[in-house]
Amino acid sequence: MSKLFLADPFILKQEGNKLKDESKHFEHNVSKVYSTIQEMLSSAYVSPAAKALGVKIMSYKDDLDAMTKIIDDYGMYCIMASNKVSKNEQNIIDTFTTNTNPNKNE
Repeated sequence: MSKLFLADPFILKQEGNKLKDESKHFEHNVSKVYSTIQEMLSSAYVSPAAKALGVKIMSYKDDLDAMTKIIDDYGMYCIMASNKVSKNEQNIIDTFTTNTNPNKNE
C-alpha cells in the first residue's frame, strides 16, 4: 500500500470553517441549556428530582466546554493545515518555475 499523502487545501479550509461554525453553534446550545438549568434551580419551588437532575447536568459543564474548545481547535488546525499545504504547493511551483525559466540567466 502506498504511503501517499493527499490534501486538498480548499476542502481543508472549508471543513475547518465548518467545524469552527459548529463549535459556535454547539457552544450556543450548551449555554442555553445551562441558562435554563440555572433558571430552574433558582426558582421558588424545585422538586428534589428536578434539583438532582439539574445538579447532575451542571456537573458536565466543564466537559462540554472542553468539547467546544476541541471542536474549535480542530477547525483551526484544518485551516492552518490548508494554509501550509497551499504554501508548500506554491513553493514547489515557484522552485520549478525558477529552475526551468529559459530567461533565468539573462
